[in-house]
Amino acid sequence: MLLVGVSNSMLFVILPYLTRQLGAGEMYIGLIFAASSLLYMFFSPFWGWRSDHFGRRPILLIGILGNGFSLLAMGLVSSWIESGMATAAIALVLLALSRAIYGLVGSSMQPAAQAYIVDRTSRAERTVLLSLLAAGAGLGTALGPPLAAWLGSGFGVPNAMYFLVALSVVFFASVSIGLPEHKKPTARRLSGRALLDMIVDTRLRTLLMIGALSWMGQGIFLQTLLFFLSDRLDLTALQALPVSGTILAAGAISVLVMQFGCIPLFRPNPRRLMVVGAGLAASGAMLMIFAASVWVIALAFVLASSGFGLLRPGISSAASLRVFDHEQGGAAGLIGATAGAGFLLAPFTGLALYQFVGPFAPFALLSATLAGAVILAMIQPIDHSNERF
Repeated sequence: MLLVGVSNSMLFVILPYLTRQLGAGEMYIGLIFAASSLLYMFFSPFWGWRSDHFGRRPILLIGILGNGFSLLAMGLVSSWIESGMATAAIALVLLALSRAIYGLVGSSMQPAAQAYIVDRTSRAERTVLLSLLAAGAGLGTALGPPLAAWLGSGFGVPNAMYFLVALSVVFFASVSIGLPEHKKPTARRLSGRALLDMIVDTRLRTLLMIGALSWMGQGIFLQTLLFFLSDRLDLTALQALPVSGTILAAGAISVLVMQFGCIPLFRPNPRRLMVVGAGLAASGAMLMIFAASVWVIALAFVLASSGFGLLRPGISSAASLRVFDHEQGGAAGLIGATAGAGFLLAPFTGLALYQFVGPFAPFALLSATLAGAVILAMIQPIDHSNERF
C-alpha cells in the first residue's frame, strides 16, 4: 500500500506538469486517468475475487508487476515529451494507455492487501488494523509529492518515473521472499454471479455510493490542485509544481495523523468514521470556494484530506464486517472499485466544470455531493464487531 500511495501521488504532481508542457487543457489530465479508472472499476473486484481462489500473495505480486510496467511506459513517454519532439495528441494517448496498465493489473494490490489483513485479524480489531493498512497508502501519499518535486526538478520527470519502477522491483522481491501466505484459498468460493449481485446487495449498496462520491471528490481535489494554484495565484506550472507538492504532502500527513493516531486512539465505529470524514471533506470543498491565498488553499486541502482519510477505513471496515469469510476478497474488490468509479467521474464533472465554467465551480459541486455523502453515512447501521449482518 506504500507503493500504491507513492506511485499515485507522484503522478498527481507530474502529470499536470506534463499536460501543461504539451499545452493541453485541464480536462486532459482527468482523461489520462479515466481509462485507468474504468479498468480499475471492473478489475479490482475481479482480482479480489481471484484472490479468494488463488491466495493473496500471488495476486499482490501480479499487481506490483502491473504497477512497474505502467510506470516504465509512462517514463518512456515523458522522456519523449521532455525531448521536445512529442506531438501532444499522440503523447496524451500514450500516457493514457500507459496508465491503463495500472487499472488493468495494478488494481489487484488494494483488494488483495485488504483481504490479507482480514484473513489474519479478529472482527474486534479489524477497523483499527484496516485503518493502519490504509495509513500505509497514506504514508506513500505523503512521500510522493516531495519526491516528485525533488526528483522532477533535479533529475527530470523521466528519472522520477524510473525511480518508481526501481521501487516496484524492490517491493516485488520483498513480497516474494518475506510475505507468508498462512491461509489457504477458501473452499467455499464466491461465484461470478454472486459477485455481481453484491453490487446491489443492501449490505454494501450505500457503502459503494459513499465510496464513489468520496473518491470523485478526492480525484477532483488532486487533479485540479496544480491548475488552481497556477490560476488563482498567477503562477507558472513550473512555479506551482513545488507548491503543489508541498500541499499534497501536508494533506497526506493529515491523513496519517487520522489513521495512525486518531483512529487507534479513539476507536470510533465505522459509521462515525464515515459521518465525520464526509463532513470534514465537505468543509474543505466549501473553503476552496473562498480561497484567495496559498495558506487558505492549503488549509482547505488538509481539511478535505483528513476527511477522506477517515472515510476510507470506515467504508472498508463496515464492508468487511457485513460480509462472510468467503466474500471478503470480492467485497474488498468492490470497495476498491469505487476508486475507479470516482476517478472516472472526476474529469467529466469537476474538471469539465473547471475548464468550461471556472476554478470555483468544481468545489461548489463537491460541497453538495459530499453533503449528500454525510446524509448517506448518517443512515448507516452501527457495524458492531460481534454481529453478523
